[in-house]
Amino acid sequence: MAAKGRVDVQDVLSHVADLPLPHPASALLSSFILEALNPQAAAEYVQQQITDGQATSLVSDWVHVVNCITHDGTPPPQPSAETVRAITRRDGCKCCVSGRGGSFWDPLVVVPVLPVPYGWLNAEPRVVQMLSAFFGRPYLEWWRISIERAEIISSYQNHWLVRKSVFEALKRGVVRLLRRPSSMIEFEVDHVLIGNEKPIAISGRYALLGDYSRSGIEKVDARFVGTHARLCRSIQLVSIAKDMAPSLLGGGSPTSTPKAYHPVTRRHSRLTQTHLLSPFLHIWLLFPTAARTAVYDILRRIGCRLYGVDDGNVQRLPFGLYLKYQGEPDAQRNEFNALKMIQKCTTIPAPRALDLVHKQRRGKDDDFDPSPTSVSYLLITRVPGSTLAQSHDALSDHDFQDISLQMRDYISQIRDIPKLVNPHMAICNTLGEACRDHRIKYADPVGPFPDESSFSQELRFSDEPSRRGHKIVFTHADLNPRNILVDKVQYRDGSHGWQVSGIVDWETAGYYPEYWDFTKALYEGFRWPKRYNDFVKSVFADFGEYSRELEVERRSWEAGDG
Repeated sequence: MAAKGRVDVQDVLSHVADLPLPHPASALLSSFILEALNPQAAAEYVQQQITDGQATSLVSDWVHVVNCITHDGTPPPQPSAETVRAITRRDGCKCCVSGRGGSFWDPLVVVPVLPVPYGWLNAEPRVVQMLSAFFGRPYLEWWRISIERAEIISSYQNHWLVRKSVFEALKRGVVRLLRRPSSMIEFEVDHVLIGNEKPIAISGRYALLGDYSRSGIEKVDARFVGTHARLCRSIQLVSIAKDMAPSLLGGGSPTSTPKAYHPVTRRHSRLTQTHLLSPFLHIWLLFPTAARTAVYDILRRIGCRLYGVDDGNVQRLPFGLYLKYQGEPDAQRNEFNALKMIQKCTTIPAPRALDLVHKQRRGKDDDFDPSPTSVSYLLITRVPGSTLAQSHDALSDHDFQDISLQMRDYISQIRDIPKLVNPHMAICNTLGEACRDHRIKYADPVGPFPDESSFSQELRFSDEPSRRGHKIVFTHADLNPRNILVDKVQYRDGSHGWQVSGIVDWETAGYYPEYWDFTKALYEGFRWPKRYNDFVKSVFADFGEYSRELEVERRSWEAGDG
């Protein structure tokens, strides 16, 4: 409960999400609240302005605040050659952000942490109030003094050594340093990725903005670094708004309009890739399993060096490939089969399953070792694009309409895949075997089940009417925004938009009640913005009314189920 007279931050964020303003207006205001030094104070300011009917002006004011840094900011005085050398020594002759040295193509440069936002000094009173709500009065007073004394402030405080490419990423708001608690010199590298932005290469997650020369050189002022960190997301959103919603910046109408979706265009590109791979694949699969696993181990190490470590179970490889490893063998077999079915029965853009091999783990003599006795390697092709989880803020409202049409078509195709396995068990994975789903018993195998009633016994509130009476259909079973890939496309008229470029991670696929993909897509709905949740509901609206099923599932999740 919020104290009397104080607004609830989440309530204000919900109010902001419902504002009838073009994207990314709501995202900008949410960023203002969440990145403020005191989100409570920022939320109260936003709520008051919305109540007074000033929502549009509020967005314009925040855009002005950001542009005072990015577009209209003035670089501080250039440090002398002697100071540049001293800063280079202080920062250990390595990039302060990435921890890497320079190269011929990507040299180290001494640059300002931030330009000087002189526009903040001459801003209208309401903009000053907004800055005060964002920074708090002490922080804002420090900024006022820093701007007034920008010509005489020490270059050591507002300059650092970074790679040229990192400097460009910092200016775009793609990467930032987050100060660790109770320290003014220890920071964590954090990427703020929107759209197709890629992370920078780093040598370690933590940065130390100290004096590596051990000669008492003045350090970077953490308040400049902190301000940049708080503005990163807004910097990118303002850049997006210039093309997507110029009216927010005082410009004209949006440049994008809805485009017709033509599903056949994706099938041609995928079949072309398939024909190119087939001759080599047939020969490669004739090699012994031991030889193939040895090559995959080598490729995995090469991929780690070239692309970094993706996560604990997936590694990007050269030649447009991905390797999934260390997963449960039955889950890998299921994904391999699911991808084969998708390729055969649909036009859905998905990875192509190339190879599946198993090898025994060494040293498995300990009966108490819970790790699997074998390792499965699933080799798949890479699909282009970035996840919807990363890219949703880069999509206009029209783009969301486009991908909604695509997803309806793809869901329809998924549901039309016939069940040709285990005719006595209605609910099972694609091989007719036990299901694995992180929603149920931490992905331990369950089933298969002869009917929905027996399946529902594995769930809370199993006797609810909404737990029975559904069709059983082929289901992805993990259709969240991390598994939907989107990519930027160019239309025939020269305009640009976004379309679904891939659906990935099919290891939990199988035959489930028809509502399962819908409720699973909203399983972590609290993590995503309202318009993503609205997008999911619009995609599934043509397939049925599943509000009762979602209500029961939410009660189950809140009770700890899954």
